[in-house]
Amino acid sequence: MVSIDVRPAIVERIQAVAVWRRERALYDPAAAIDPRQRRSAAGLDELADHVAALQPDDDRLRELHRLAFQGDQFAPGASLLTELGRFRFYDADTTCDGFVDHMLELAAFDRNEHELGGPQVPGDEPWRGS
Repeated sequence: MVSIDVRPAIVERIQAVAVWRRERALYDPAAAIDPRQRRSAAGLDELADHVAALQPDDDRLRELHRLAFQGDQFAPGASLLTELGRFRFYDADTTCDGFVDHMLELAAFDRNEHELGGPQVPGDEPWRGS
């Protein structure tokens, strides 16, 4: 069982990505005329609401907590963060629940990439905590 409610941290990050999408539509002339910016931002709002409505003990939240958190912060890796930014940008029909499943796959991929090098010589991993 998830010891803390991770939904607010995940929702906060999704909402931050939605803000980024909206800012691109406001400040980038090429993006301003592209309806995918607004569609993606609206989709991210829907995704945030979907995650907020999940049960706190949803198995997927437990796995996301294990794979993509640093302390109490949702810290998605490169693949997951990239795909969050593309939510409904290219495919308007992506479902929120299906994307939550996909988030797990991406988080697992990112975790494997992070650990790919295996054990390192002590002190040779300055980016990792002790």
